[in-house]
Amino acid sequence: MPKKIKNCFYKNLTFNKLMEAHKRARQHKTYKNEVIKFEMNLENNIINLLNNIKDKKYHLGKYYSFKVYEPKERTIKALPYRDRIVHQWYVEEFIKPYIVPKFISASFACLKDKGTHKAVENVQRDLRIFKRNYGDFWILKCDIHKFFYSIDPYVLLDIMKKYIADKELMEFTKLLIFDR
Repeated sequence: MPKKIKNCFYKNLTFNKLMEAHKRARQHKTYKNEVIKFEMNLENNIINLLNNIKDKKYHLGKYYSFKVYEPKERTIKALPYRDRIVHQWYVEEFIKPYIVPKFISASFACLKDKGTHKAVENVQRDLRIFKRNYGDFWILKCDIHKFFYSIDPYVLLDIMKKYIADKELMEFTKLLIFDR
């Protein structure tokens, strides 16, 4: 695994890869109006997206907000469907193969063959080991209020710079982080 991502932005920017990203983005959303509308002119929409990215004309759309109430009330901010396709492409082509392998083994969120159930199994195993080795103990359960909204984009960019040597990919990463 190379230390830095090099010379792969345009190689990974293809019609087929954007089409695969569309298929991932539409999972469990096939009956949503914006997905149906996008699919009515699917090939042209994918080609337009591809050309806009290549020609450096792509910009993120406007976020829209809605509330969910499971397990507690949360405000969710979502991008338009076409931007979710781009995010799927970016994560699958650059984050998963190059950055995820560098995560600690206790990372579980949104990773293949991981997730909430695997995290619970891991914590329960660790608790049994700790109890056997050290006896009684205390656990602090906490949640960081609005964690993702509090991430400093400049810190995130500095972290990404450590992994990205591809100039075009770095420019696109800046766009994804700062284009709001």
